[in-house]
Amino acid sequence: MSNRNRYFEDEVVENKFNKFMLRRLIAYAKDYKATYIKVILLLIGTSFLSLVPVAINRMIINDLLPDNGVVPDNVIATSVILLSAWFVLSLGSVFSGYITNITTNKLGNDIICKMRKDLFDKLMELSFNYYDSRPMGKILIRVTNYTDEVASFFINDMVRIVQNVFTMVIAIICIVVMDARIALCAIVVSIPVAFIMWFISKTLHKRMVMERNKQSNRTAFVVEDINGLEVIKAFNREDMNAEIFTELSDKYKKQYMRATRVRELFFPLAHGIVNGLCTIVIYVSAFYIITHDWGGALTLGAVVNIATYMQRFSGSLNIICQRLQTIANITSNVERIFEVLDTEAEITEKDKAVAIENVTGDVKFDDVTFSYVKGQNILEHVNLDVKAGQMIALVGPTGAGKTTIVSLISRFYDISGGAITLDGVDIRDMSMRSLRDNVGVMMQDTFLFRGTIMDNIRFSRPDASDEECIEAAKTVFAHDFIMKKPDGYNTKISSQGTELSGGEKQLLSFARLILSNPKIIILDEATSNIDTETEKLIQKMFSTVLKGRTSFVIAHRLSTIQNADRILYIDEKGIQEDGSHDELMAKKGKYYKLAAGH
Repeated sequence: MSNRNRYFEDEVVENKFNKFMLRRLIAYAKDYKATYIKVILLLIGTSFLSLVPVAINRMIINDLLPDNGVVPDNVIATSVILLSAWFVLSLGSVFSGYITNITTNKLGNDIICKMRKDLFDKLMELSFNYYDSRPMGKILIRVTNYTDEVASFFINDMVRIVQNVFTMVIAIICIVVMDARIALCAIVVSIPVAFIMWFISKTLHKRMVMERNKQSNRTAFVVEDINGLEVIKAFNREDMNAEIFTELSDKYKKQYMRATRVRELFFPLAHGIVNGLCTIVIYVSAFYIITHDWGGALTLGAVVNIATYMQRFSGSLNIICQRLQTIANITSNVERIFEVLDTEAEITEKDKAVAIENVTGDVKFDDVTFSYVKGQNILEHVNLDVKAGQMIALVGPTGAGKTTIVSLISRFYDISGGAITLDGVDIRDMSMRSLRDNVGVMMQDTFLFRGTIMDNIRFSRPDASDEECIEAAKTVFAHDFIMKKPDGYNTKISSQGTELSGGEKQLLSFARLILSNPKIIILDEATSNIDTETEKLIQKMFSTVLKGRTSFVIAHRLSTIQNADRILYIDEKGIQEDGSHDELMAKKGKYYKLAAGH
């Protein structure tokens, strides 16, 4: 775990936004190629419909308007036809624009849903190591805020850039047809504008990276505070944490304003420079051409036409510059999104992984070494041979590696050396599903999902019937307290389970575990929040539920584990003592001292 990022530390993204990332981003649209082509054709059609009336204006000015301002009778019919065509085309442009916007929004949201699903799938694939090394808020913001902002690239930016590039090309072609001299001036004007916008984009991207870091830090702190609200209140930390939040918000605001000063340059520069230079080109060029100082003359209709096309040209260039501003905004988001997608899962399944069946429950540690951080071993050369059906208790000082040992059995982490086998098969050669179907885990921190009590019990086996769920609850002595609730098994609870006592939450977790019917059961301080009366029921349950299953139990209360087949005293990176309660007491070693202290 090389990068243990905290809420106040800026993240470092190694891969900067580049053309390959842009290609990957655009590649998300490949599954919607037909729709994208439809959208682009609609955009081109909309642009075309908006440009045709300009040509009609030239015909009206040059061919229909008389010198004295009175339209003669012989051209009234033609005037009506041209004006009607002008109106229909303008109306068609509005309708086409509406259809295009609806289609584009649907397309963009379809694409971003696919990206968000890929992100979620990757997060489900990544090991605990990834989550241990960074605050949850910094992960959450990538799936929510960052992808929402990237959606605008597909909904607005990409298609609009295509549309406006097409509009610029058509406008220049039309101007070339009418007068190549002004067209050449327009092209020359675009070069410095493009360079200025590119330079601003690079500067904005750097500042957006810093802004995103501060936004991510703030979000991480908020998520951490919400999860730890009880602790915050218990130690009167509300005011102090509010000050920390204010400090983080101020840092974000400072970086936001640094980015904004550059970000807001786009519109005034694009609008001012583009329109200013284009206006100069139009008037200077037209002046010389009309006065015959620079080539042939221009008609009034041609001047109006060119001015209108130049306006469309400059407007499209203006819009492209604004879109570049948005793209510069999202590039820092894309870097972080692809950082997640490109993260290699540390716990992977082999191509020919074995799906184990008819598990008996023999577990063996063969010279196992493990470290969370390279070079800092938690376990070294651990050997352990557990026979099917044995109850193994693990005791020892805090941080000795008890939880680490049971986590390795479930392959939540991969060992650094040696091997762990289940029924003689290396767990790294097994399919993840078959391994975890046979290894049931219950941790000290009980997590319940928002929903009904029945939903939470059924979580481990979605296909289980109500009767099976109720039977599991009866097995762990949870049925009686459940039936005392207002709606019984249909009683709704929150994700924090505030409606339940600590013991009740633990019993529900036991029921959920038993319903999955694993061959190996791991209980990591699972009885720590249970009152003495409930503990007696749990001990009674152990004699039936754990019978015939291999079990590993970490318990603070030694009374819970005195009847275990073997008790392992874990310390100094390994197993220091191994035996039954009576055997270890007779040795008068470390376990004896621990028991005496109780």
